[in-house]
Amino acid sequence: MQKQGYRTSTTHYCIQAIKSVARRANLLDPESTKTYVATANVTEARKAKLIEDLYRSYRWKHIPFQKPNYRRIEKLPFIPLESEVDQLIAGVGKKAATFLQLIKETGIRPGEAWNLKWTDIDTTRCTVTITPEKNSNPRQLSPGP
Repeated sequence: MQKQGYRTSTTHYCIQAIKSVARRANLLDPESTKTYVATANVTEARKAKLIEDLYRSYRWKHIPFQKPNYRRIEKLPFIPLESEVDQLIAGVGKKAATFLQLIKETGIRPGEAWNLKWTDIDTTRCTVTITPEKNSNPRQLSPGP
């Protein structure tokens, strides 16, 4: 998968998903895996992801596999109140609080926050340069007016 441009984390989670199916179904029997996925107590989105991972694996092994259709059901995400976020930040240690405060104030992804380097912070212009993840665009954040 990495030769096809997938990231290491994507490859890792795909392998973990296939291993979890292998513990419950015979991977050499595509119908067995389809039955397991159909009856698994997981969301439709998870079923779609499992089927995609299995399809990729079967294609690699040259085993014929007809993908069943699972459609993700879009839901609105849970967004906590700002007071709840402030309570969370107040209840953790200094390092975690700094990390959470950065995410709260800037809206950057946790992976983008972890990848920040001191050279990304410009104190003279009060900006932070964000190196993107998940195919987003690089951006530069500065304090509002």
